[in-house]
Amino acid sequence: MSEPMVARSVPRRARRVADRTRRALGLVGSRRDGRLAFAGGTVAYLLAYALATGGLSLGRAVGFDVVVATDPLSKLLARTGPVSFEPVALVDLGLARVLLAPGDLVLGATLAALVGANLALTYLAVVQPAACGVDAGAGALAAVPALLSGTACCGPVVLLAVGVTASGALVSLFAWLLPFGVVSLLASLAYVAGKVAV
Repeated sequence: MSEPMVARSVPRRARRVADRTRRALGLVGSRRDGRLAFAGGTVAYLLAYALATGGLSLGRAVGFDVVVATDPLSKLLARTGPVSFEPVALVDLGLARVLLAPGDLVLGATLAALVGANLALTYLAVVQPAACGVDAGAGALAAVPALLSGTACCGPVVLLAVGVTASGALVSLFAWLLPFGVVSLLASLAYVAGKVAV
């Protein structure tokens, strides 16, 4: 096959994969069980993300209060780490405390939506497989890398487990873990979409 022919077939293949993924996600939106799987996975991951990054803490009997940072607009994009942002408000809700950092919320919501979509497509791959004889666990197996990569943004937790002396070398890697996690989630989404009958 000549190079121009190969170059033309790659965009076509990418378009087919994107179209198949879009149709599978449309199926998720059209089914009640698919929407529930997506919503459940998204909310669960977002809560886990907020707990792991310190944006949400539970179990404190602190009462109800809202504290807004001075000049919150200037802190919207201020970073506190490679993939963490400065909070602009603190909200006490009785037994929970929320640090509102819009940058962290956008990152967490994006990852949570990708994980929720992966879980919803995995569910559909099990209940509505694309072909007879496809192992029911194939879709679930495809979601494992997505779930693992989605936790890569929570690097500070790894630092605590590894210890201060060994963590110095790992700090430079955290900036790369989030993009790798997003790419892994997107690749897993495309793979699982191929396992769903649309």
